[in-house]
Amino acid sequence: MSELRTLSVAEAAGRDDWAELCGPADLFCTPSWLAVELDGSGPWVPAEHHCLVRLDGGRITAGLTLQLFDRTVDDVTVRVDKMLLDLPEFADRSPDELADALMPSLMCGGWFNSRVLVAGAGQDATDPAPRRELISRAVAAGRRSGSSSVFFPYVDAEEIGLRSALEEAGFVRLPALARHVFDCDHPSHADYLASLPSRHRVRIRGELRKMAQAGAVTSHRPLDDSNVEAVADLAWRLERRYEQTTTSERLAPWFAAIGKHVPTTVFTARLAGRDIAMSMWLHHQGRMYGFHAGFDYEAGAGLPMYSTLGFRLPIAHGCDDPATTVLEYGISTDRAKLLRGTRAMPQFLYVKPLSQRAAEVIATLGRGA
Repeated sequence: MSELRTLSVAEAAGRDDWAELCGPADLFCTPSWLAVELDGSGPWVPAEHHCLVRLDGGRITAGLTLQLFDRTVDDVTVRVDKMLLDLPEFADRSPDELADALMPSLMCGGWFNSRVLVAGAGQDATDPAPRRELISRAVAAGRRSGSSSVFFPYVDAEEIGLRSALEEAGFVRLPALARHVFDCDHPSHADYLASLPSRHRVRIRGELRKMAQAGAVTSHRPLDDSNVEAVADLAWRLERRYEQTTTSERLAPWFAAIGKHVPTTVFTARLAGRDIAMSMWLHHQGRMYGFHAGFDYEAGAGLPMYSTLGFRLPIAHGCDDPATTVLEYGISTDRAKLLRGTRAMPQFLYVKPLSQRAAEVIATLGRGA
């Protein structure tokens, strides 16, 4: 006999059967990540957050995370209106128009690889009932919370079962940025370099030589209390460059919670006794997730910080580390990532309008897409 139930984040994080639902691409649904969010710090704190589950014989066999966001959170990774503005198809839209129509919104399945977790199911699960039930319950939760929309931000194009269930429930399919991964399927970093065209090898050597000639020393180490303040400061410098409103004081406790609950590696470049660039990577089941980066644009002016910290060092580490199979680069900057060897995985954004205004805007966007 199956039963649907709402669990608090703490309840879900404490259950082994929830953890068993999470595969290699589900880091941001795992108990470890839920523990980070329980600390309640960082720029993405939702107004409400809980988990829907399907129980069979007392065990969780399917689950879905729900996070309610309002306009007090301005990060593009959790705002459905900003996700649409980030796409070239909708770049001419008014930010206020989309925000007024779609916010507040209920985000389902997490901002990365959003999906319904189903025990023992591949991408095409034969039983559609768990997905349908949890999607229906999520829509009902959105209505109760006063949301203008419910959305699954990044649904893998190959998740045919989930896509069908969403479309049956009245969700509208819209474009989404591709998710990028780098496969560490080379015997070593030297083999990876040997596989590249000669012009790429020349470029890589030139970038590394430029860093060395400037006196920049690169390394990697775990994220912990010894470096979290410096890492947060560099991350804030990047956020400020792109007009985000968070602060280094707000990022530091969030990063500290991540380092406490999730194995995290930070690649750094150090010049004249201080860090001038970093990229932060989270580890989960053979994958390294590129989570944040940061640069001191004045101290590192003219240096290839983005290429070195975002690609050269993590790729070298991933190719030489037998425990790492994939680097998860997420979305955006497609050309820069493809030129450095990533593979683009098509995704869709699925939105269910819950108000008349949201329905009108989504209908217009759907026709444009």
